[in-house]
Amino acid sequence: MGNIIRTEYINILLNWKDKQFIKVLTGIRRSGKSTILSQYKDYLIKNFDIQQEQIIEYDFNNPNNQNVSYLELYNEITSKANGSATYYVFLDEIQEIKAWEKCVIGLFENKKIKFDVYVTGSNSKLLSTELSTLLTGRHKDIKVFPISFAEMIRYFTLQPDNFFYQYLCYGGLGITVNNYENQQDLQAILKDVFNDTINQDIKYRHGTKTHNQINKLIEYAYSNVGGTISIQKVPTLLKNTKQFSLSVRTIGYYLQWACDSLLLHKVEYYNPKGKSVLKTSSKYYAGDLGLLSTKIGFNSNTNTGFRMENTVLLQLLNFGYEVYTYKSKLGKEIDFVAIKNNKTFYIQVTAELNDENYKREVGNLLSIRDGWRKIVIFKNNNETVKNDGVVRKHIIDFLKEGL
Repeated sequence: MGNIIRTEYINILLNWKDKQFIKVLTGIRRSGKSTILSQYKDYLIKNFDIQQEQIIEYDFNNPNNQNVSYLELYNEITSKANGSATYYVFLDEIQEIKAWEKCVIGLFENKKIKFDVYVTGSNSKLLSTELSTLLTGRHKDIKVFPISFAEMIRYFTLQPDNFFYQYLCYGGLGITVNNYENQQDLQAILKDVFNDTINQDIKYRHGTKTHNQINKLIEYAYSNVGGTISIQKVPTLLKNTKQFSLSVRTIGYYLQWACDSLLLHKVEYYNPKGKSVLKTSSKYYAGDLGLLSTKIGFNSNTNTGFRMENTVLLQLLNFGYEVYTYKSKLGKEIDFVAIKNNKTFYIQVTAELNDENYKREVGNLLSIRDGWRKIVIFKNNNETVKNDGVVRKHIIDFLKEGL
């Protein structure tokens, strides 16, 4: 199929080009961060008066680059820069270098040479925390999500209805795009990505040897997508299934590490006053649909509602919404509360909307007595037409157009 041109991200980078900020791209492994940098580099060379020599790039996934110290890296980069031109420095998966932030800040604050610095990493907390500590307010975080459904059908001119269930099953990691036609290879690739992420972004990063326990905990979270997970109750549930025994504190650490690596996205409960109302209970979603399938199975005809809900969550985050879940005092649950530009949207997601589930899907929305927009996102609508003020939106229309 070939690489999709990630136009939205290239435009974001162009907007910050030559401005005094370090550009930080974070995203789950294989989400396309390296490809975006490569496409951006090609754009700079083609459309600006920038020479190849002005671009200095390192891929720290390459073992040959991993043994360098931050000081050696800094000296090597500065030795390649001569004259008054701006040098564009691309540091891919920078977290592999110990004390990497000292090199980046040294380049940023260099008074003799003008550097425009771009870094990528697959651990969101690692990058944001370390840069925020030393360079508060002088870096721009750019979150890179897996290739969206809209990007896929637009770039490859695919028929949305025919392609939808494939996307629900295999997701949008860059490494999977060219393997959609070979499902056996694709499944093996996705399992490798999942294991690599645990090994490199969790196990190695935190010095833990409990690979199996972390794996099983994430599998538990994936199997409960859309359901409330209480850290206080997880130890008992896992022990009852005879999987393993972990303390509440350890489970909290493991779930946070999985979120930092973007294998999971945590969605907290919403309070109109702006506070999380259940500190120890949240919902968790997979960072990619293909990775979700590695644990719940590669059959998009099963768990379709959960897969759709996960898809909607990823797209809302991609659109830049703050996303919460909601449960009223009367127990009425709403899948998502999405907030952006001082506007709030209440959203229910269902594979099929019909008269039987109307009360649960639409009725829960109607129980909220405020003026914000209320939406049901569905795949199949077999309900009797009702004029109740709740917007019906087909899942494919939402993925293409937004709310």
